[in-house]
Amino acid sequence: MRYLPWSGRSAVLLVLGYLLLGAALPAGAIVPQEQKRELYRQAIGHLHAGRAPAFRQARTALDDYPLAPYLDYYEVESRLGRISDADMLAFQSRHADLPVTPLLHRRWLKMMGARNDWARLLAHYQETADPELRCYRLRALQATGDRAAAMEAVPELWTVGRSQPKACDPLFESWIRGGHLTETMAWERMQLALRADQRQLARYLLRFFDGPLKPWARALYDVHVDPQSVSRRGIWSRDESAARVVIAHGIRRLAAQNAAAASAAWQRYQDSHAFSDEAAREVSEAVVLAMARAGDFPSRAPALVSAGFAEGMADAALAVENWKAVAEWIERMPQDRRNDLRWQYWLGRALQQSQLQSERATQTWKAIADERHYYGFLAASRLGQPTRLNAAAERNDPTIRARLETLPPVQRALELYAVGDLVNARREWFALVPRLTTDERFYAARLANEIGWVNQGIAIANQGELRDDVALRFPVAYTDAFLRTSQITSVPKPFLMAVARQESAFDPKARSHANAHGLMQLLTPTASHVARRAGLAEPTAFQLYDPATNVELGGRHLARLLERYENRRPVAAAAYNAGEGRVDRWLRNGAGRPMDVWIETIPFRETRDYVKNVLAGTQVYGHLLQSPQPVLGPHETQIN
Repeated sequence: MRYLPWSGRSAVLLVLGYLLLGAALPAGAIVPQEQKRELYRQAIGHLHAGRAPAFRQARTALDDYPLAPYLDYYEVESRLGRISDADMLAFQSRHADLPVTPLLHRRWLKMMGARNDWARLLAHYQETADPELRCYRLRALQATGDRAAAMEAVPELWTVGRSQPKACDPLFESWIRGGHLTETMAWERMQLALRADQRQLARYLLRFFDGPLKPWARALYDVHVDPQSVSRRGIWSRDESAARVVIAHGIRRLAAQNAAAASAAWQRYQDSHAFSDEAAREVSEAVVLAMARAGDFPSRAPALVSAGFAEGMADAALAVENWKAVAEWIERMPQDRRNDLRWQYWLGRALQQSQLQSERATQTWKAIADERHYYGFLAASRLGQPTRLNAAAERNDPTIRARLETLPPVQRALELYAVGDLVNARREWFALVPRLTTDERFYAARLANEIGWVNQGIAIANQGELRDDVALRFPVAYTDAFLRTSQITSVPKPFLMAVARQESAFDPKARSHANAHGLMQLLTPTASHVARRAGLAEPTAFQLYDPATNVELGGRHLARLLERYENRRPVAAAAYNAGEGRVDRWLRNGAGRPMDVWIETIPFRETRDYVKNVLAGTQVYGHLLQSPQPVLGPHETQIN
């Protein structure tokens, strides 16, 4: 007899009733998917509560459920500290395609390491970049008799510019006690640590100097902490290789604080010390670049320059609107950098400013004006032509989609999303996407969108390099919330959606490290302040995860910023990201600048990129919503 599908909670209770009685489900019984999901949740609850028989019965009932492998994973995880090698190897063999399997393996090895279970660790170790596991392996080699091999491999782990995991400490201590650490190794690590500004590590390293390099290590640390000291006489006045290291580091540090002092000191040291050509070039570039950022451009530039220096000089020239220098330094970049959309736009600007109505400026902009990019949109606007999306044609191949839906990773990802396990669902997609064809990636992203997981659809499209599938990368989501908020606040809907996409990629449950919540990434104090001003009830943090509430409060906040900053969207976007106090200061410092230059010279890279992305996103959503927006309106072209 074949049972008809059940519905409602009664179906779950009936299934659980069979399991609690220790009975098998009737042959041929059809358990609907929603009931399987509930049973899956129940099984995990049994496992966590220690009800092993109930868990095993539920696991048997879910044998054909896509997430059955995850029940095996959780079961193995629950006894990871006492699992036999045979059981672990069997799990790995049976579920080799699960993204969590290698993670579980590494955790298993780390447990062995923490327990000094060295023979087992060596038997099951797999090559990895994880420094903690690498240290455990060397400790295992040392403990099992291969000390020489262990000690030989330590320098690669020790000589890095950061602190290593605690698991490495016993290994390093043994290596040091054995006399393997040399002052040269400590000197190398000291340089790496200070280049990474790891002062605490550098102070720790000072204890390992007791020979000729001891005063130089102290001197290197001192000029890092007090760069001005490199201008004064010290032991680095002697022309030795270590002195040149100290001077070079000190001059680079000083240049960031006092370009003129660094330049004066560097001229003296170039005469008194025999720097290599490469070292001299690196320090000279740092000094010249610092001087340029202070507004003092060299009358004659070096013949050979690095790509980074050329870009830095172009940036410095742009900041002071020295258009002739902007063009010259862009021309000196390597071709691949010079052809970047950013530099082609600014080359056009520089040519236009230095050669009125320059035909070359027009041609430069024409070459990039069709690009769906912030700089392409700016170039099109400069030429007075409409911006373009150049989106890929719509696809519709039921065969590819049907094949995709039969893949176990896809089925697992969809079910993990349905049961609320977003972490493992993301792992499934992340592991799968590189193995898919371009067409399969398209349908994977669309599938994520269709089940309501909009931010994952964007992630798949980006990871899958579906650059021209604009509807996937810029989904029109939560339309009712955005339409209502736009009507309430008069903030254009394309601008609202562009901010939300940049803030959260349309993840209503997003929570940042700064504790910002929801689609518009609102801090609770900000949301409360906005609500009070609008005469609304102050929201709880939980309520900020509701799209309608979050979008309305975020939109009201954005509307107030637009009002404060004279409806200039780039400035309001900058304030939304970095705060009004900082933006007020940037506006004072940038008074009179063209808006595109002001955006390009925002001191915080995060905010700089944020504003560009919001403006570009506004263009895209303007097209998709058939509500065209200017790239920069007539009132947005200059900082007053």
